[in-house]
Amino acid sequence: SEKTQLRTLSNNVCRNQGVCSATRHIYKKFKHRFASLGSPQLIHFSLIMSSLAAVSCRSLQLLGRLRKLQKPLHRLTSYKRLQYTDATDYIHVSSVPTFAFQDSVPPMPVPTLQDTCRHTLDALFPLVSQTELKHIARLCSQFTETEGRTLQQQLLSLPKGFLKDLSVLKIENMECREPRPYTDCTMSILLPEGPGSGQQLVRAAILTRSILRYANTLKREKLKPAVWPVSPRMESILNRSVHDLKIVEFEGQRVVPQCMDEFRYLFSSCRIPQLGRDEIERYEAFRHIVVLRHGHIYTFDVVDEEGHLASTSEIYYQLEQIDKRSHSPALHSVAALTGECRDTWARLRQKLMVNNREALNAVESAICVICLDGDDPPPSLHDQLLNFQFSNGCNRWYDKLLQIVIGKYGKAAVVAGAALCDGTVYNRLFHNVIDDAQQSKFEAQFQFQGPPISPVSKIEFDVDFELRSAIHTAKTKLLQLKGSVPFQHAIYTGFDDELIKSKRLSPDAVVQVASQMAFYSTFDRLPFCTQPVMNSWYKGGNSEMLPTVSSESAAFIKKVVDGNASDNSRLFDMLTAASNKHKTMTIKAMLGEISLSHMTTLYMLAKEGGYKIPLFENATFLRALNSDLEVYTSQSAAIDDYKLLSFIPINKESFPILQLEYRMGKGYHMGKRVKNITMTLTSDVDSEFISH
Repeated sequence: SEKTQLRTLSNNVCRNQGVCSATRHIYKKFKHRFASLGSPQLIHFSLIMSSLAAVSCRSLQLLGRLRKLQKPLHRLTSYKRLQYTDATDYIHVSSVPTFAFQDSVPPMPVPTLQDTCRHTLDALFPLVSQTELKHIARLCSQFTETEGRTLQQQLLSLPKGFLKDLSVLKIENMECREPRPYTDCTMSILLPEGPGSGQQLVRAAILTRSILRYANTLKREKLKPAVWPVSPRMESILNRSVHDLKIVEFEGQRVVPQCMDEFRYLFSSCRIPQLGRDEIERYEAFRHIVVLRHGHIYTFDVVDEEGHLASTSEIYYQLEQIDKRSHSPALHSVAALTGECRDTWARLRQKLMVNNREALNAVESAICVICLDGDDPPPSLHDQLLNFQFSNGCNRWYDKLLQIVIGKYGKAAVVAGAALCDGTVYNRLFHNVIDDAQQSKFEAQFQFQGPPISPVSKIEFDVDFELRSAIHTAKTKLLQLKGSVPFQHAIYTGFDDELIKSKRLSPDAVVQVASQMAFYSTFDRLPFCTQPVMNSWYKGGNSEMLPTVSSESAAFIKKVVDGNASDNSRLFDMLTAASNKHKTMTIKAMLGEISLSHMTTLYMLAKEGGYKIPLFENATFLRALNSDLEVYTSQSAAIDDYKLLSFIPINKESFPILQLEYRMGKGYHMGKRVKNITMTLTSDVDSEFISH
């Protein structure tokens, strides 16, 4: 009897004048299935049919009845989302699964103990006296014959999966106990202007939607695999390798696949504070995001039961609800605790877990964090970067690896950590997200029709007096840290990469030599200088730290700075030698033949095992492991004239971390000319260094 009445209702609805042909087509397609449907499913389906007809017929009475029924709303939303196609939920669709080539990526090679000691001595040769070098050489020889063998065997016996976490930065990141902005080589990237600029919520909705499209593409393994095209030059490099690097076919090209393990940590992951060493937790949940506004923490679902994403208009609607509910700052924002010293935060988190386990899990398992700042933007770009990094001390959740920050007037930035994802992973993310956001046509007047996937809910924490006091202390420390971070920024506009390449020199090598020369001119000594080098065609996708001061570069620098330069042709030959040496060393580091990480890992194993090794107690040797000048060079297509990038040092007592970017238009490796070098120093150093 009930089914008969519902059939009659549906037939009457579909005969109403003005019902669109699409509604009749859907009804006829499913009509033969009515007899097999249970009563609840039939009710839901009839309501959906009625609502479609009601929209066409403008039947306000029928719509009013539908809105009063709370239970079917989620099902109605789900059915409506079936109209979405791959083009709306994905950045692109790869012809092969994202991780299709992972089995072709060889494991990270472990160099021999003798090779690592030899490369370490080569790096120290231009930096120390002959007497000191001979002393360190004796210590290295003793090390390879005694404890070094034991540590090497211990390293080789570790599970293969462990080796992916042995890069210098990852070990230091996880064990450093300093406050979070100092522990993770944190990047703050000011995004270029785009649709919604000037309107905070519009800009936030567009960027969030683009981030979700990228995350969904990765989650469903539709993202194109990371590969390196095999050019004639690349083939010659591969032929020199003693390791087995596979060449595969992809989209009609011969390519070398790169490891994509780090991509798995971009979303729905979090750094968990532990006493002594932090951990990274990955969550299978892929449903919700977290929004911070004035220290208040909110969440809402952005993926429905069928796996379809919320639209830009729905995200904008949800952000509007948050904005209306959070005008005043939070009195006790737990987010401030994530900026505390790691051991302190680990103890406080254990206390929080007693009554706030679900609240913590909601934040830590979120796809990403969106931070809506309420302060007016600082006037200078220098202050904007610091503001995006620290905010007011309680509007960042520093344990999340990816935070999207949108200022009051639409200025946007990304705050990301390199705990398990290096710059190449973030570079691809930014490049895809920026391009996708630039194509958005969304505007604030677009009205969201229909109920959202889930309502906005506020994440509340139960905090006692001790936790409230800790929150106040943490916020105060963060603001003091913000005011004390040494940070300088300059742009040099006379860089001509085409001239450099026309002389058969490497632009990267020239920048490295220039930075070393500046250091020598300022401090009257050569620096212990390193540069990260990508070697992601091995399992783990790490960045190797390459010592960059060579005998060739040292000879050139001293010849120029000390005033002994009289023959320009001789100088050019010396610079060419320095450039060629840098290119050779870079290739070896990319192939895993030079590994500072290897020596650092042995040092960590010795430290954990309680070994007393003279080599690891030598001050000069330890100084080489902790360089006093790091030069980061970027020729990224995701970095153009509108973006800045800053690195906060792992060890705040280290010397300057100097970051140089080649940038113009779409970037150096896209065939555009490079004229500008942006210099960012994150250490308290004389301005004379920047001038040099």
